[in-house]
Amino acid sequence: MILNLFIYTYVFRKKSESKLKISVLIATTIYILSIWISILTNTSSHTYIEGIGYKGWFETGNSIGAILILSMFIILNLIQNKKYRIWAIIVTILVGIYTTTMLGTRVGLLGFIGVIFLYVLSYIIITFLKHTKLNKKILISSLLVICSIVILILTIGSNTIKRRQHLKQEQIQISNNTTHISNALLELKEKIDKNELEENYMSKPAQQSLQDLYNYAEKHNIANNDMRLQQLIYNIYLVKNQHNILLILFGNGFQANFNELVMEMEIPAFICNFGICGFILYFIPVFSIFIYGMYIGIKNNHNIDIEYIMLIFGIIFAFAFSLLSGYTFFHSSSMIIVVTLNTLLINKIQKIKEEKIS
Repeated sequence: MILNLFIYTYVFRKKSESKLKISVLIATTIYILSIWISILTNTSSHTYIEGIGYKGWFETGNSIGAILILSMFIILNLIQNKKYRIWAIIVTILVGIYTTTMLGTRVGLLGFIGVIFLYVLSYIIITFLKHTKLNKKILISSLLVICSIVILILTIGSNTIKRRQHLKQEQIQISNNTTHISNALLELKEKIDKNELEENYMSKPAQQSLQDLYNYAEKHNIANNDMRLQQLIYNIYLVKNQHNILLILFGNGFQANFNELVMEMEIPAFICNFGICGFILYFIPVFSIFIYGMYIGIKNNHNIDIEYIMLIFGIIFAFAFSLLSGYTFFHSSSMIIVVTLNTLLINKIQKIKEEKIS
């Protein structure tokens, strides 16, 4: 990711940045058309094993959701460009219908509504900062989009809501269960207790961490289908039980974990799997760009525009997706969109600094 960030910031400077924006529009068009074709031809795989949601021909629903939603922070700004306005609007509509009704993930449903809301908020902020009149067309259009989403969900329904209802029913059934870790992890723990585990399958610190996870989950009534929380607790205990300064500095990601214990939450995974050094090398550059962008934006608030604010919001969404659902920084396709957001923000910062000097 960092190498891509360096290459993008070097290649897509100033005039070249418009090509980068159009590239995102083209890529998103290919993504969303392929998804709709897969749905219409009944060749789409389901987002969840229960048969809920459609993720096209892609590997995971969360990754394609992150790609599409993060791309919207760039594409919505192209609506102001007369040359690409119609194209951007059509893509936005297709993405909106798909992510809110068909995909089945919270990233898609809440993410798209959030993008539209933040676009309106960005416009209001810029209008306030520059003391200009509100464009009623933009406000009305945005409200119509939000109302259309609500109508679609009420009439067609949403796979995200179906998924939430399914998980709620599962939770009711699980509440009668005496265990608070997943069945697969419980089976693994029982093998450890009976000393039936294959030799070298799990290290002693890993076995102890699983036992610590079990004790913690039982004490705090953790839902046994909340795998992200179980992964986080286990990996925190693993770092503690390893008692190894080298693994704290450089991470334990080279050590194979039991499949269900591999961390999906990426930001904590930076520290646990890559260590402090990996966290600094991998995450701090992106976070530093965000902080610097916030600083320059606040300091030069009269010189920023809607695009600047949307890029900031887009990076915030990337952090949120990475923390809550994963499949953002580690997934190559969505990582490219994160890199693009940062590259465009760096270019905007540079323009503001040049205008200030001139």
